[in-house]
Amino acid sequence: MGAVGAVGVATLGAIGPVAVAGLTAAAVGAAVAGGLTAEKGVAKDGLTAADHLGEDFYKVLLQQEPFKSTTVRSIVESYRWSPFVPVTLDSTMLTVLLLLSKYRLRNVPVIEPDKPVIKNFITQTGVIKGLQQCKGRDWFDYISALPLSDLGLPFMSFDEVITVNSGDLILEAFKCMKDNKIGGVPVVEGPNRKLVGSVSIRDIRFLLLRPDLFSSFRQLTVMEFMKTLGSTLPDSGNDGLVKPPLTCAPDASLGSVIDSIASRITHRIYVVNGDFEVLGVVTLRDVISCFIYEPPGYCDNYLASAMDKFEDKGSGSVDKSEHQITS
Repeated sequence: MGAVGAVGVATLGAIGPVAVAGLTAAAVGAAVAGGLTAEKGVAKDGLTAADHLGEDFYKVLLQQEPFKSTTVRSIVESYRWSPFVPVTLDSTMLTVLLLLSKYRLRNVPVIEPDKPVIKNFITQTGVIKGLQQCKGRDWFDYISALPLSDLGLPFMSFDEVITVNSGDLILEAFKCMKDNKIGGVPVVEGPNRKLVGSVSIRDIRFLLLRPDLFSSFRQLTVMEFMKTLGSTLPDSGNDGLVKPPLTCAPDASLGSVIDSIASRITHRIYVVNGDFEVLGVVTLRDVISCFIYEPPGYCDNYLASAMDKFEDKGSGSVDKSEHQITS
């Protein structure tokens, strides 16, 4: 764990129960299912999209592969964060934070034992917003004041960051995310990888929900895709690009990164130099990991069993998916 582990040991070793209790008390409202808000924009659902694309919209989908034969079961089984690892109302917050960081889950279902009902979800984004509410607590103020470099961030080196060029086809960008099991990529230009945008795996929905994209998605470049979305969505930048990428300097404090991520409800922030060249990426998982460490033998039986399945499925791709995952 390096610097991150040392900070985690120091903090939890001295005031661990206080820190976890403080996070629970301050964050429970934000952490439970507090991760995402509804996106604003055109055609947010299938019915609205059908109105825009015409009455044959669903008919066309049902006649084409992979829509025609793909089942819900096959989609669930392909999820990179399977198996299903829930927590109960009596589970500790440390267990939840470990699942959302070290053990790579994007969200954690909350259940009641012996009841076939999911009561809620705790998301990475919800935890970050909960952490933001912990300002003024000694343990949080100490860690959040540290610069990224003191915490070993970004975890990925410059040459490990996966990028796409603005002139690449948007389908290639989505394929890149799928192949590398990551949730988003920075869009760059030139040999020095100057950051010009960002594409998330969640943006793929616009290929179906926007008629102007649906009609030509096979020929669209990444830049054309971003500009088309940016021309209509309310959170676009002045240059018409959708969601200008969130950035920070290498010497930014962890607290400023938390504030930036929480204000934009995004899953990653790109570390850039003065020329806006990509140096690294910091994800929600990375931020959460700075506040915890796993005591020896902490894992419960259900977590150990789940990790056996994780190791069987995730060997060889852990590093990339841990540090650049989620939209």
